[in-house]
Amino acid sequence: MNLPNSITVGRVALVPVFLILAYGDASASAVGAFAVFFVASVSDYIDGRIARERGLESRLGAFLDPLADKLLVGAALLVLVGTRTFPLWAALVIAGREIAVQILRTQIVSGGGSLPASKAGKWKTALQILMVGWWLLPWSDLNPGHWASMGVVLAATVISGVEYFVRSGRIHTGGAIRG
Repeated sequence: MNLPNSITVGRVALVPVFLILAYGDASASAVGAFAVFFVASVSDYIDGRIARERGLESRLGAFLDPLADKLLVGAALLVLVGTRTFPLWAALVIAGREIAVQILRTQIVSGGGSLPASKAGKWKTALQILMVGWWLLPWSDLNPGHWASMGVVLAATVISGVEYFVRSGRIHTGGAIRG
């Protein structure tokens, strides 16, 4: 396993640590959860950069990296819905898109193809990370930034999800599925 993939696996290993801290009692736990989420999020950038600069991009990495992102963001959404009054419907929109794209990616990869992250998908991930970080901070009350960030992320989530299906050619056109 190369260095970028090892960093990705480390990001997955941080998910349970994040959950333990996020469900802790004190505000120190909330800050700790935010810190773990931040470190895991930064590692996403680092592993991608190392892979590109050193020519270590791999099919395994192309599969694991977005999966690790989905696990981290999914865990954070659970926390936000359970502890921060994040709307369940919004979490379900985000989770539904993530599951649908991961199923699509798995089907394409198992058929010998690839579906690397698109620019829209990368923007969506960056926006999700920023939004989750904002919501994770121990604010005394929700503020307009919470709702604005959620709206932007929901739009980016839907747009990038549709883009993946269009790009893969697996979208209904006149009753038939292409691709």
